[in-house]
Amino acid sequence: MIGAKGQKGAQPMDVKKWRQELSSVLNGLCREIRVDDSVIDWVDIVIEQNGGGGRCPAHAHTWYEFNYVLSGRMQTRFMDKDVMVREGEFFLIPPGMTHSHVYYRDDPHEGVCFRWRFRPLAGESPEAAAGQGLFGRLSRLKDWPPGAYRDDYGIRPLLIQLFHEAGAGRTPLFLQLLLVQFLEILASIPGTGRLSVAEPGGTKDALVRKVEIYLEDFRGDRLNVEELAASLHMSYGHLSRLYKQKTGRTLIEEMNRIRLAKACELLLKPELLIKEVAEQSGFPDIYYFSKAFKKTHGLSPQAYRKRHLGREEPRL
Repeated sequence: MIGAKGQKGAQPMDVKKWRQELSSVLNGLCREIRVDDSVIDWVDIVIEQNGGGGRCPAHAHTWYEFNYVLSGRMQTRFMDKDVMVREGEFFLIPPGMTHSHVYYRDDPHEGVCFRWRFRPLAGESPEAAAGQGLFGRLSRLKDWPPGAYRDDYGIRPLLIQLFHEAGAGRTPLFLQLLLVQFLEILASIPGTGRLSVAEPGGTKDALVRKVEIYLEDFRGDRLNVEELAASLHMSYGHLSRLYKQKTGRTLIEEMNRIRLAKACELLLKPELLIKEVAEQSGFPDIYYFSKAFKKTHGLSPQAYRKRHLGREEPRL
């Protein structure tokens, strides 16, 4: 668990009432909004009340996901790292990170889940926008280290305020401003933009970036890890240990994560055949692609495409 600054008080909460009465209001907030130099697309705002045990299988997605435990507990597995998340703690899952959840019948959790994505305004390149504006601050969330964070940042009172104001009939604009305030808090938390194990001068950060650039550019059906290590002037064993220590993932896991994230994007293009999606994502054959995709996402590439192309997301 990772700590930080001082805790604020909170208003009373009635999760059952919020879940029953606010669903349509919260769904109405799930749309694109323009803020500063960014377009933020709220994908989902969910009040969770899990009354029993269960599991959510390993999966990844192309948006950010924030989970806050208001009461009870849940366990989340980030790649090969199990983390218990208790009342007053939260975690953030960047796009492409494989994760799964376990829920406990003897201590069921109530919580909040936000999902969103963002892009620079039309006409601005991501490189030009990645400065001091909102887009630049939000972009640093992609390097958020996996783990349970204690809420010493005042997030809980803001979440409860959001639901109280929604129940009181506040305008969508007022509620959207609270959501933007939430993003600003998240982006300003100390350590955002740095990986969990830091070293003086950021040497390993640069190393991880070089490795991931290599993996992102790689499109063959066999990853030559020895060549990758040689290009960085170290042995494969040392590189492998260093990379896993820094990110919590193996090189092969990262390669598959990148390929599957790319596949998720390509599946949203209906003109591409599943075979073409597999090839363009870097998988050696459609059988291996389908097997890896289903293992991570819990459904076949065809089912994923049907689910995501079968509904339209709201737009302003």
